[in-house]
Amino acid sequence: MSPAELEKTVRQLLEGTDNPLQEASWITERATGIPAGNLPFRTTEQLSGTVAEAAVSMAKRRKCGEPLQYILGDEYFGELLLEVGPGVLIPRPETLFLAELVLARLPAGGSFCELGTGSGAIALTVASKRPDVKVYASELSPDAVRYAFRNRDRLNLKAEIRTGSLFEPFPGMTFDAVAANLPYIPESARAGLQKEVRDFEPAEALFARDDGMALIKEAVLQLKDHLSPDGIAGFEHGSEQSSPLRDFAEKTGLFSRVSTMQDMFGKERFLVLES
Repeated sequence: MSPAELEKTVRQLLEGTDNPLQEASWITERATGIPAGNLPFRTTEQLSGTVAEAAVSMAKRRKCGEPLQYILGDEYFGELLLEVGPGVLIPRPETLFLAELVLARLPAGGSFCELGTGSGAIALTVASKRPDVKVYASELSPDAVRYAFRNRDRLNLKAEIRTGSLFEPFPGMTFDAVAANLPYIPESARAGLQKEVRDFEPAEALFARDDGMALIKEAVLQLKDHLSPDGIAGFEHGSEQSSPLRDFAEKTGLFSRVSTMQDMFGKERFLVLES
């Protein structure tokens, strides 16, 4: 089977999915190592059966709804290409706002902590942009933390990643900036999620009690012991949670300023707290 024939076969297997033409190119490129733009012109050479089987296997996984990022094994977060797979949340582009928020406010030689780092997306972005900053991250899931370690080491970045919930691994430590994309989907919304999210991404990274706000509220309360004077913290949340989370943070009396900000799609997405 030639590369061009393999791409056609993969495309046929993906019929009925949202973007079979593009995804067939990506899968075939990954399996063969041939740039997607060259595949249509490689009509005479013959691929090994192992390569063809790998591409067909990936196409069948995708047809069953598995996220393409898990199948290919990576996803971009800003400028960083991060390894991802079953057991870790796939980073979304809107979350990049949190990295940009803290990067704009971190003092020279300051410190930053990401809670629930998953693949390491926010922490490693900060580490890549600000080598002067001491970067820390926590992650409760053993499956997810392995991806964070792998991404840190592969990208040769400095970040101290500790296993545990929220600030638990950092007793007595304070930070100039904190950011987190914690689980915030209400359990009641599970049935309405896309199949590739609901059935494949880890539930512990998606769902939380108290209409999805339990972990965010817990982290907000813990900030009093871990956010430095003049520090800033940002939390991603669902748009319907904007008002109740802002009210909750204001009622704690712990912050000089409480605000919410929109994502790239114009939805209220981020709770921003300043000490």
